[in-house]
Amino acid sequence: MFKFVPDAHGDGARLVADTVLTLEQFEGIAKELGTPPIHARKSGFVAARKATRDEVVETRANGGETTNTARAGDFIVTNLSPQRTPLRDRDGHMNIYAIAAARFPTLYEPAGGESAQGPVYRAKGVVSAIPLPGAFDIAAPWGERQIAASGYLLCNGHEVYGSSKDAFETTYEVVAD
Repeated sequence: MFKFVPDAHGDGARLVADTVLTLEQFEGIAKELGTPPIHARKSGFVAARKATRDEVVETRANGGETTNTARAGDFIVTNLSPQRTPLRDRDGHMNIYAIAAARFPTLYEPAGGESAQGPVYRAKGVVSAIPLPGAFDIAAPWGERQIAASGYLLCNGHEVYGSSKDAFETTYEVVAD
């Protein structure tokens, strides 16, 4: 279940969901907002390395966004610019996240080359995205909270998750339908 509540700062409605959102709920949110989803793909590259042990990964995009635990064999992914340099937020933190080992090859393909963060990959597919009118505080598919002051709700296959506005606008490009 999801709901929109007034943002504490008064600059919009905040999306709150205490359970992982479904594809049907993603579509319902778009309808409730009167905003058809846009389609986007990663515009840059990612570097990825396999975790050799359990590692806690904190995703930051101008503040904390979410925490996830990469299990041994999962991938720790760093967003790279089109020039293949790590993306950093205003505090200098690299934009990193964890992807389950089984899910990674469905999302990324080798792009050739290496970086200090691992081999370089490019995204395979396109996501649907809804710009949100304010903040979000949602249950992420990986079992942790995902929080941002502003952003987008993304649907990738049947997974629904958030992206901070800065991270989305830096790492995705809108594509024609």
